[in-house]
Amino acid sequence: MLQDFVAGNVYAFLLIFCRLGAAMMSLPAVGENSVPPRIRLSIALLTAALSVPILGAGLPPLPAQPFHLAFLIVTEIGFGLALGIMSRLVMSAMHVAGTIIAIQAGLSAAMFFDPNQGSQSVLISSALVFLGIALVFATDLHLLALQAAYDSYTLFPPMLAPSFGDFANAATDMVASSFAVGLKMAAPFIVYGIIFNVALGLLNRLMPTLQIFFIMQAPQIATSLFVLGFSLAAIGILFTTRYEEHMAQFLAPR
Repeated sequence: MLQDFVAGNVYAFLLIFCRLGAAMMSLPAVGENSVPPRIRLSIALLTAALSVPILGAGLPPLPAQPFHLAFLIVTEIGFGLALGIMSRLVMSAMHVAGTIIAIQAGLSAAMFFDPNQGSQSVLISSALVFLGIALVFATDLHLLALQAAYDSYTLFPPMLAPSFGDFANAATDMVASSFAVGLKMAAPFIVYGIIFNVALGLLNRLMPTLQIFFIMQAPQIATSLFVLGFSLAAIGILFTTRYEEHMAQFLAPR
């Protein structure tokens, strides 16, 4: 009996770690590239160990064939990655908004390596992404993501083959929705950029010999930062609302 008890708990821990670990490696805030891998792995192992008494009873029995066990592990990793990637797409709204704001503010050339994106990124875009991560922790939305990971065992039971078509459609809709939210966040800067550039164009027509675009570059940046300061509260509220609505889709009905 002791051998069966140990084997059952090890099996349950392995399956839970496959899904929760894969999700935490890509979830926003917890799965950022700036977070050391050892810390992410430690969080995933601890969460999986604490979840065995809660989720272990709902897991299928230990398969007798190695092929069935391998299929179960692969599907659990797939479910975890799907949950993490779908949540990660919400953060792309902040990146889109930051890129548009940088273009309208004349700061598109101010770029540096962003560890979260793994590539070069504009400064304002990286700042907004870090703002989104801070808001996720400040509003306890990371707990909502963990709850969604737990409820995924109700919505997507183990041994259920993943539907790649549904995932592709959901990911496409999420990309379009995140881009639309990013445009809404940057809407004041789009209006400001149009008005500012039209005014500079008129001045340039009135005074062709004056380098008006070079002279007004500093006021353009200063005014954009001023508008950004007044818009940060609205951007944060819009992002947290969208993140909460998105993660609520993965919660089991109660």
